[in-house]
Order: sequence, then C-alpha cells, then structure tokens
Amino acid sequence: MMTSCFSFTPLNKSTYKVVQDDSLNELPFIYVKVYPTLLVLIDTGCGPNHAKDPTVEEKSIRRYIETNLENEGKLKYVDPETSETKNKHWLVFITHTHYDHIGGLFEFADDSSIFISGYSQEYILNDLGCNSLCCAFNIPTPKFTVSHWLEQNEHLTFNGVDLHLEALITPGHTPDEIALYDSEEHVFYAGDSLYEVLPIYIIETSNMIEYVASIDMMLKYVQAKNKELEPLGVRVTTASGHITDSADTEKLIIETQECFWNTLKGKAILTEQKVMRQKNILIYMNEANNVGFMCIDTKLEEAKKYFGFEWELPAPVSA
Repeated sequence: MMTSCFSFTPLNKSTYKVVQDDSLNELPFIYVKVYPTLLVLIDTGCGPNHAKDPTVEEKSIRRYIETNLENEGKLKYVDPETSETKNKHWLVFITHTHYDHIGGLFEFADDSSIFISGYSQEYILNDLGCNSLCCAFNIPTPKFTVSHWLEQNEHLTFNGVDLHLEALITPGHTPDEIALYDSEEHVFYAGDSLYEVLPIYIIETSNMIEYVASIDMMLKYVQAKNKELEPLGVRVTTASGHITDSADTEKLIIETQECFWNTLKGKAILTEQKVMRQKNILIYMNEANNVGFMCIDTKLEEAKKYFGFEWELPAPVSA
C-alpha cells in the first residue's frame, strides 16, 4: 500500500473525513460527500508541499481521495443515456480561503465547480496571497475561477440534482467564511467558526463584531433545525475545519458565545501571550478549557470598545 500524508475514514453513510498530516501542524479536516453522479469536497488542505513526512509517496489530495473512492466503487458512474462510464464531477466548497483550506485547490481548478462566499468578493479577488496567508507560509497561492458565489440561506442544487445542502454566510474568522448544513445527515460544516479544544483565531482579517453576529445567527438556525428533528430523536452535529467532527452544535455554539462575551468582559482565562507575525497575541479560554479565542490585541480592543467594555488589556510582550 502506498504511504501518504492523509487518512480516509467514514463520517456518516454518505460522507468521508480526510485529515492531512501536514508540516504546518494544522491537521485540516476535509470532507467528501458522495452522490450518484457528483462528488462534493469541503476544503482542500494545505497542499502537496506540506506533508509532515516528506518521504511519503502520496501527497496529492485529489489523487488520494480518488484512489480511495475508486477502491470503494464510488468514483465513477454509468451515464444512462450513453451507457458510458464517467468520472463523477467535483463540486468544491471552500469554507474560507486561508492557506490550510485552499492549499490543494489548484488540483481541482481546471475541471471542477468551485463555490465560495459571495459576501466579500473583493477579499477573494484582491490580494488573495496576503489575505489567505499563503505568502506568510510560503505556499503557492492557487489560481482558480469561482463558479458560483454563495448567498445566505441558499439551497444548493447542481444541474437539477438536489445536494441537500444549505449555505450560511458566516463572516468573522474571515470575511469569506461560510457554513454548510447537510439536511440528509444533520451535519453542520462550520469551517473555522466553531471547534473545540483549540482557540478560534481572531487574526489579521478577522472581525469580532461580525463574528458574534454570525454565531448568534448560527445558533438560531441550529435551534430551529433541532426543533424539526425532535420527532426523529436526533440533533445537529458539527464537523469543523479542525479537531471537531461530531460535537453537538447547539451546545458548542452556546459555549462559544459565553466564552466570547467573557473574553470581551475580561472574565475569560488568559492562558498565553505571544508575538506572531509582529502582532501581540492574547489567548483566552473558558474554565473548562475546551473553547477559547486567540486574538490580536488590537482586534480585541476594537470589539471591547464597540460593545462598551472598559478594562485594560495586558501590556504587549517582547518578541
């Protein structure tokens, strides 16, 4: 068996989770949902130049996934009109355009359909190299054409096929952040807006004021879905861009909200200060140490003042 920097495991009956073991220690979660004639990919990882073990044989995210799908008989389909066997068409959804989510996008750029948030198109179209942090990590910025700009609460179809996915525009972590809800599997793909254990990054292009509006909206959305699902005895679970693949979404959002407001009020636990890319970074966690925020101090100061909280941030540390 060929060695690789990826793992490939079932998430649910229609979807696989792929994790990249990368040299940047991001460990991005990538998701593949299988349809009779289509394949949906959610994010693409860090790209082939960043395998943690440079000696592995397979570093291509696309080739790795397609090999696994072919082994399971899920890569191709028979066209009923021509009786030809064809490869399924890729639909690539990018939860946001940070380097660890678009690093492998170039592998799909020529023959796939690419879906990205339409909320802040200039963020994508102007200086993606800097905005994605590809330049900061010496990752080639992928060149691609957006096939479709996503809209708020858009029910997604492709060539008449109902994908059973709904898009939510959720700016905050980045201006182009999205979430996707899979109504078949009751899974909420949150990108980097929600996850456990590690802090949510509020960095150069983040906006804490937009972030809290987005998580408020997400909570109302998920609570409504959970209400609909009560007769089935199931609840919406979260599959994030890192770490989290099965958390109770409503519970996680409520914990995140509480930690957000405690951070703005100066009541969360300051666990670390450091300098990163010449910025002063503050890391705050909740008491359970399972939800937190890693903030550039100026971003936190801006939000603190906006919401009327008056307390002094810790003095910057030396690099």
